[in-house]
Amino acid sequence: MATRSEIYALFYSGDVAVKLAAAQELYSQYGKVLALRPDIMAQLAALAASEHALQTRMGAMGMGNTCTQCASRPGGGCCSRFMTGENDVLQLLMNLLAGVQVTIQQDGPVECCFLGVAGCVLVMKPMFCLNYNCSQIKGKEDGPTLIFLEQRTGELLRKQAVLEDLLIDFFCENLCRGLGQPLKELGSSPAMIEKLAVFALLS
Repeated sequence: MATRSEIYALFYSGDVAVKLAAAQELYSQYGKVLALRPDIMAQLAALAASEHALQTRMGAMGMGNTCTQCASRPGGGCCSRFMTGENDVLQLLMNLLAGVQVTIQQDGPVECCFLGVAGCVLVMKPMFCLNYNCSQIKGKEDGPTLIFLEQRTGELLRKQAVLEDLLIDFFCENLCRGLGQPLKELGSSPAMIEKLAVFALLS
């Protein structure tokens, strides 16, 4: 059985392309099993509801247009290449479980690779992406409106953290067992081969 620290090393390190390929590999191997877990599916549904509530709030504030216009400028605004590294395997896996077609939109040196023509393609986003409100947003809204936005964001992030813990518990229990499948067999993709180096003591 994998330890929690080994799971962390597997899920939170590496280049974004490696993280995405690892998430896709895990989804391919475990997606159907995870879909049969009532606790995980219930939390995913609760997370999706909070995400919808947050998007509704952001839409009412006109943030969609503000953020899209900023992101479409050279440099990507807040959605910079640096922010790409904030994505992790579990968060990308959550998007896959939610039915999001997670693909790299661009591979330039400036903008986030998940920034598409209509904005971010991810539904479950990194914490910093959700928490950060730029001066343009703050300058357009009054205090109570921003507080309400922060409350919606906090609710979403709390539910995302609960789902993350459930997934970590699942993989701590099942990753090395591979549900009857040797761990090395999960390394069919280059991403998982690289990730399995982290699990040298377990292979």
